[in-house]
Amino acid sequence: MKHDYWYWKNYLSQTQVKSINKFIMNSPKTEEPTSFGATNLKGGKKKQLKTNLVKWSILNSFFPTLWDVITQTNLENFGYDIAPLNITNDIVHYNVYSSKTKDTYNWHTDTLPDERLDIKFTVLINISETVYKGGQFKLFVNNEYEVPELNTSGNMVMFKSYLNHKVEKVTSGERKTLSLFVKGPSFK
Repeated sequence: MKHDYWYWKNYLSQTQVKSINKFIMNSPKTEEPTSFGATNLKGGKKKQLKTNLVKWSILNSFFPTLWDVITQTNLENFGYDIAPLNITNDIVHYNVYSSKTKDTYNWHTDTLPDERLDIKFTVLINISETVYKGGQFKLFVNNEYEVPELNTSGNMVMFKSYLNHKVEKVTSGERKTLSLFVKGPSFK
């Protein structure tokens, strides 16, 4: 049976979630350039939220089993040619969706401008510290549907990056996630 996504309930404890948020707030980070976000055919932005870029090298110690989980899931279901997360070059997206600005991210896929590489999987981890409303994560595979597992802090989801996905408008509170992108040679 083929799955559209995989999830891990309580991948992080609430203590870990708080530690990661505190660490990120006190670590060097860069605001994501506006050119990184997806655009529509007319060049309009699909992404309305604040994203900071954090080097994987400063976060990897919080995730000692992450690569094992990713590779095992890939091996059991796909056999994609994937490259290990690069301690020097890979970046984690720290996404903060605020209800104050009704943040959202419309339908998009995760891609790279480099034609030699493709993003094979997107890994999302909910690191919200408070309850929020809205912000549902949705996939589109023959039909639009919600991925309810990502609504819970500490849960992790992994899906094929070429699937259309979006985040609904956050209407109350603040939704925080980490996005990691698993890359490999371009699909042939």
